[in-house]
Amino acid sequence: MKCEIAREPGWLRVSVGPGLADEVQECYRAAAMECLRNRCERVLVLGVATFDPTAHLAGRDALRSLALAGVPGGFRLALVALTPDLIAVYDAAVLEAERLGIDVRRFMVEEDAERWLES
Repeated sequence: MKCEIAREPGWLRVSVGPGLADEVQECYRAAAMECLRNRCERVLVLGVATFDPTAHLAGRDALRSLALAGVPGGFRLALVALTPDLIAVYDAAVLEAERLGIDVRRFMVEEDAERWLES
């Protein structure tokens, strides 16, 4: 399982997957906790799914937790679907984020996500 959470200049970078459902879910929970502890304003999530892409719905659940806890003004989350089977899952997270009033976008390329986070 790959779960890397790193502070980079300008944002928190999270790499999730591939992994089993419980591992993927734990990674999203850990990223949300890190974000809450450090009052992150920008987050970049790079997702990979090889088994069950629905495990990445845990990212949507983590968004709900962030919204309930309160995110800083101007908060942005960029989701990068590194495997095609994550597109629909991340699109569902974007729709949930819109409902929660959180600025989230889905990308296919990391560089596009970074440009948006920097803007």
